[in-house]
Order: sequence, then C-alpha cells, then structure tokens
Amino acid sequence: MSAQQHEESSPQIEQTFTAVRAALPAENQAAFDAELEAITHADVVDLAALDAFLRGWWRIAISAQDQHGWEAMHAAAADIRAGRRPAGRALEEVIARRGRRS
Repeated sequence: MSAQQHEESSPQIEQTFTAVRAALPAENQAAFDAELEAITHADVVDLAALDAFLRGWWRIAISAQDQHGWEAMHAAAADIRAGRRPAGRALEEVIARRGRRS
C-alpha cells in the first residue's frame, strides 16, 4: 500500500496582480483593468483600497477555477434577478443568527 499526497481541492493562485488577472475568466478582465486603473490613477493612491481590490479579485479568480460552481453561481444570480428564485437572507442576518458581529 502506498500513501498518496493529498491534493488541495482548490487551485492555488498567487496573490499578485499579474497572477490574479491571468486566472480570471476573459469576461472579467476588463472590469479588473478598469477598477485597477481607477484606484491607481487617483491623485493619491489609497493603499488600503488597493489591498482590498487585490483580495477581492483574488477571491473571484479562486472561485472561477471551479467551472461548475462558477456557472451555477451565475445561473442562480440570473434566476434571482428574474424573480424565478427568491433571494437568500442578507449576510448581516446570517452573521447575527450565528451570534457574530459584522
């Protein structure tokens, strides 16, 4: 019997601008570019906003690696917008029910 190395369920994407942009679906790259340009072309670059930008897009890139889950998420959002499916509870309500503060 041999031991097999455990493979992580989600692919690792380095948390750099180049790696994150490369991992995004093509239809999201223009939005990434536009948001990055807006942050970096301000009179004073807000480093906290830049950090939040990279973290947010990194999460999107990680999520997009699961093609089935990514498509299911977009289908569910379209159903909610079209009124075919009720929206879930607000994040604040879920957090409150778990006894955490937002």
